[in-house]
Amino acid sequence: MKEKVFIFVALPYANGVLHLGHIAGAYLPYDAFRRFMILRDFEVISTSGSDEHGTPITIRAMQEGLEPEKVASKFHKINREVFEKMNIEFSSYIETSSEIHKQVVKDFILRLIEKGYVYEGTMVQPFCPHDNMFLPDRYVTGKCPKCGYENARGDQCEHCGSTLEPSELISPVCVLDGFTPEFRETKHLFFRLSEFQDRLKKYIEERVYWKDNVLKYSRNFISQGLKDRPITRDLSWGVDVPFEGYENKKIYVWFEALIGYLTGVIVATGDIEAAKRLWKDPELKHYYFMGKDNIPFHSIIWPSMLLAHGEYTLPYFVAANEYLNFQGKKFSKSGGIGASMEEILATYDPEYVRFGLFYNLPEGHDADFSIEEFQNKINNELIDKFGNFINRALILSFKKGPISLDQVAQNNLDQEAEKRINSALVSFINNMNRVSIKEAFKDWLELARYSNIFITERKPWEACKRDDGNCRASIYTSMKIAFSLAVMGQVFLPVTSRKVLKWLGYDAPVPITENLLFPVAQVNGKPEKLFEKIVNKGINLKLSVAKIVNVEDHPNAEKLYLLDLEIGEEKRRIISGIKDSYTKEDLLGKKIIVVMNLKPAVIRGEKSNGMLLAAEDDAGVHLVLAPDDVDPGSQVNIGNLSIEDGELSIEAFRKMEIKTWNNGNSIIPVLNYEGDNIPLQAGGKSLRIDGEVKEGIRVK
Repeated sequence: MKEKVFIFVALPYANGVLHLGHIAGAYLPYDAFRRFMILRDFEVISTSGSDEHGTPITIRAMQEGLEPEKVASKFHKINREVFEKMNIEFSSYIETSSEIHKQVVKDFILRLIEKGYVYEGTMVQPFCPHDNMFLPDRYVTGKCPKCGYENARGDQCEHCGSTLEPSELISPVCVLDGFTPEFRETKHLFFRLSEFQDRLKKYIEERVYWKDNVLKYSRNFISQGLKDRPITRDLSWGVDVPFEGYENKKIYVWFEALIGYLTGVIVATGDIEAAKRLWKDPELKHYYFMGKDNIPFHSIIWPSMLLAHGEYTLPYFVAANEYLNFQGKKFSKSGGIGASMEEILATYDPEYVRFGLFYNLPEGHDADFSIEEFQNKINNELIDKFGNFINRALILSFKKGPISLDQVAQNNLDQEAEKRINSALVSFINNMNRVSIKEAFKDWLELARYSNIFITERKPWEACKRDDGNCRASIYTSMKIAFSLAVMGQVFLPVTSRKVLKWLGYDAPVPITENLLFPVAQVNGKPEKLFEKIVNKGINLKLSVAKIVNVEDHPNAEKLYLLDLEIGEEKRRIISGIKDSYTKEDLLGKKIIVVMNLKPAVIRGEKSNGMLLAAEDDAGVHLVLAPDDVDPGSQVNIGNLSIEDGELSIEAFRKMEIKTWNNGNSIIPVLNYEGDNIPLQAGGKSLRIDGEVKEGIRVK
């Protein structure tokens, strides 16, 4: 019977489309480890799901005028599709709004109450007298009392990681209206976290095999002393509290979302009692993957909840990555910083995205992502090294036919290659066992780099001018390197590796063992080219951010404005027919987007040097605006398209299809280029539309 293992990954909020930072921080390392354990012959139960009760969802719902469940359902579906495209798989992917999850949470709370670990108490919460409601923690921001960070949330400071209460913030304000909330006493249920101080400290100290960042974070957190935490909140959206007197309250999301791991196993097994037996098995190891801001919830709070329950096994391994930043800034769904996964996958092959993120995995320290470096690594590392070697090796073997091991007469280059394969394989397995995913990827990448050196020095095309043992040895060794790369590569590039292994005659996944057997070198069917290089195509469209510094009426046209613009060091004047939709006062100071290389035109006796971008619907004109923190003069990027020099005629511009598009987070302007919707971005953020507008409206 196979040994079983649990592999969990943090439940993402269903308030927007996942971005590259999420995938690199938790979900891609999780998927690599899950694949590795399966290929090591473990029976893996892996779960995650949508955290549908977080405050970010209710904020998003208020902004869009929707019910929270509609927002959550929408992004649950979108993010499931992202995972499917990225070949990131789960035994179960739950929704925390499901009835089965609500029942699991209820049963868990009742168990803790029976054992005396939940009690009723009072606490002070922020209250908005204007709306006559208590505010969720994340509706309040202020200065962190621990590190001084100015934009700490009411539940946690993302700068130092400290968990907080809104009342602890310095100069707190409501994120909805900017006013200072009142703080009023309210009744809640509390979890006796403080009772587990000593047991958790011992538990943490025994995890000597955890990564340094997790141990350091956890030790620092517990050294500050554990305090009892409320497990209910005055909310209208969430899991109901199963007691009288709590009809207007919900279970606090940090508490019920963690119980989602239990729900996930129940859904995966389809049997509640079987799932409970697995959780009670002290030999069954549990692995958890997350970003670093989630460490204390998984290394301290979740273990304390399991200790309080009394029957379930604690986490064996907590793996947390640091942040992947976008050009020096932290990726942000709500802030629109960086590209969403929908945008990235609309432009790049998922295997390219997987390779680029593994190459730049933020394991041990923060990493920075840029499109330029990403494209460079794909072209120079994945394609020029790995792809080039596979193509050369397999084509030669296809022409020559099967080569068996007993025909081999290896020379010193072949023997060195055998040593390299064995060394890479052993190191790869050791690193994967330690959950050092990036180091394991480096083992694979170094072998891929070496493969080109080997085939260049061995010259099998020269050796095979004579059909002898030397020829067969050169082909066999080349093929064994290709086979080894494909076997290890199953955890990183599953689609590519499956394709290579199929050419080598393997229809099923190949187990990863310390001694890979490769008896016959042969290729079934002529191999195709694995990859196409990323080529940056050009477009004759130069867009820049411009600030409106003066507005005048056109002297000869009733519905036209003369707009004076500041574009970095340059000053320009353009003419625009937006008088029916914007007053002069409305326009002053706005950061608009201007077509810079448009051929100048004289309109009613006045010269116009450029044109602004705007969408028009039945409600009027909606300007395309730059992000607030982007300076005038900044260039607007159009995906990976290079901007060509040259004057643009109005006729050529009108043939370009710029339209509004729902990227899952908001309505943004995109350029439809060869069938792809390419977002327009400045400063790493998508441009926005002024006011509400539907998807598909033409921008002109």
